[in-house]
Amino acid sequence: MPRNKKAVSVSGKGKRQCAARLVPEPQQIFKGLVFFFFPNNTASALRRLRIQRALDYGASAAETWGDHVTHVIVDKGITYHDVTKHLHLETVPVALVDESYPSECVKFRSILNTAQVRFRISGTPIPAGEKDSTPVDEVPASGSLPIKPSRREQQDETQIQLSHTELHGRVAEAQIAEQQLTEQLALMLSTEEQAMKCSKDSYSIVESIREKDALDEIIEEAKAVKDLPLDSDDEHHTTAEVSDSEVSESSESHPKRRKMNARRIEAQATWQQNFVCMQKHDSKTNAENANTRTIAVLQQMLDYYDRSGDQWRTLAYRKAISALRKQPKKIATRAQALSLPGIGTRLADKIEEIVYTNRLRRLENANSTPEDRILQTFLGVYGAGVLQASRWLAQGYRSLEDLKNKAPLTSNQRVGVEHYHDFAQRIPRNEVEVHGEIVRAAVTKADAELQVIIGGSYRRGASDSGDIDLIITKPSATIKQIRTIMLETVVPGLFQQGFLQTSLAATSRGDGSKWHGASKLPDGRLWRRIDLLFVPGSEIGAALIYFTGNDIFNRSMRLLASKKGMRLNQRGLYADVLRGPQRVKLTTGRLVEGRDERRIFELLGVPWRPPEHRIC
Repeated sequence: MPRNKKAVSVSGKGKRQCAARLVPEPQQIFKGLVFFFFPNNTASALRRLRIQRALDYGASAAETWGDHVTHVIVDKGITYHDVTKHLHLETVPVALVDESYPSECVKFRSILNTAQVRFRISGTPIPAGEKDSTPVDEVPASGSLPIKPSRREQQDETQIQLSHTELHGRVAEAQIAEQQLTEQLALMLSTEEQAMKCSKDSYSIVESIREKDALDEIIEEAKAVKDLPLDSDDEHHTTAEVSDSEVSESSESHPKRRKMNARRIEAQATWQQNFVCMQKHDSKTNAENANTRTIAVLQQMLDYYDRSGDQWRTLAYRKAISALRKQPKKIATRAQALSLPGIGTRLADKIEEIVYTNRLRRLENANSTPEDRILQTFLGVYGAGVLQASRWLAQGYRSLEDLKNKAPLTSNQRVGVEHYHDFAQRIPRNEVEVHGEIVRAAVTKADAELQVIIGGSYRRGASDSGDIDLIITKPSATIKQIRTIMLETVVPGLFQQGFLQTSLAATSRGDGSKWHGASKLPDGRLWRRIDLLFVPGSEIGAALIYFTGNDIFNRSMRLLASKKGMRLNQRGLYADVLRGPQRVKLTTGRLVEGRDERRIFELLGVPWRPPEHRIC
């Protein structure tokens, strides 16, 4: 970690430093302070930017822990125990705050109180005299979950926690809000201009921040639904829904109304055609697309963000890929990309870069440092999410062997580490079929009426799959009956047979039942991820849609149902669903269809799309 206030250096040959933009000395609120960032590395582009911002405002960044440190700035998801364990301390003798502290200080142009609850990291000992509270993730002795305070109560609590000095600062802040907003925008624009002149590594920093622009996301969402009808009662009052006598009367005395109704029907047909589920999407269509190369590169970025748990960027890339797949001609320029729904300026720039350079610098920089590569490896461990992978990295683990031999792992995580390379390999289609046949034989032996359907990418016709999804159903059975047979007879028998190797999870919540585990063929050596999904016959049609995918197709079907005043999930299609502001569901509605997959398509007005045409 550099102490140089002019730049955040990044280890690596040939990597230049990006010149800092030091603010005027009177505004350097961090002057004389020494920040120790934890994790103490520059693997994260966002962390590099936070460090640089702190340096711009006068702080020093400590490379190693020592008495000169005044503040420890901790990344989100890391606990107090993680910090003390890594630093070999019983307690942290200096201010310990989360990653939002420096930016909040800059926002209010003053050093804020580090004892505020909003800056406290998880597990920090509560100071003597401060009222204790039940942790969010623990259930009180009464057995009831704590009620979330209202927004007004949260605001009141925050105001009480502020000192008189900070309150005065906030009043002053409100008085000059417009001036400060202008200054911040100018600083951001200037920072971007300078960052664009930096090396590939600096390029990734700017891209990370620019893509996180919430305004861009809102604008893109607005563009995506601009052609959809408003949620009003009038949208359903068309000539198709009135009696013959009313039509006749309307024809004679209200010609304008009849013309308006006709236009409304035509408009409704037009907006529905914009939905992804209305179009055919198969492997041949995708292979012949003029934008195949661009889509392939964007897909790699999507996979990277998906592994990292970045839902916003994952969704943005999915929208862009879906838009490109619909285009009959090659999209080459920024202007052409911007004309497509769901594509903003950041992604438009990337599309142009891919077309004209046959590469994407952001993708090349995604795994540019050893820390990035280690983090991506840890994210591939079954049972480990982004927070857990980041915590392992912060605790000093650098390989799967480190995790296996040194880290305290859960049983599922240990299976994920020991069979990491097995689970990472794609499963050929013919092998998926063999796994399915073994389960089918055991299921029909227990109950001849039980059926086994292979779902997921296999049902869409893919040549290989990431895991094996098997839907277990019976026309006349309830979910409880199917679950009992499977968990008490079939699953134990498959373990005794040597087919099933381990149980990773089993759920039986109200939304259905699942059994997750690993299986191995009799003559094979690789463990494969396998999911047994229990579905009653009354819900099999909706479940087939849900468990076939892909996710873009499913999102499109659900959004279309929502816009028609209905609701679609893995249990069925529901009508007469009432929604409030921001489309919040007020009533669950009445079940219209759950058993017949084709009937659900028909009720939504979507042409039947066989599974192999749902590769969006």
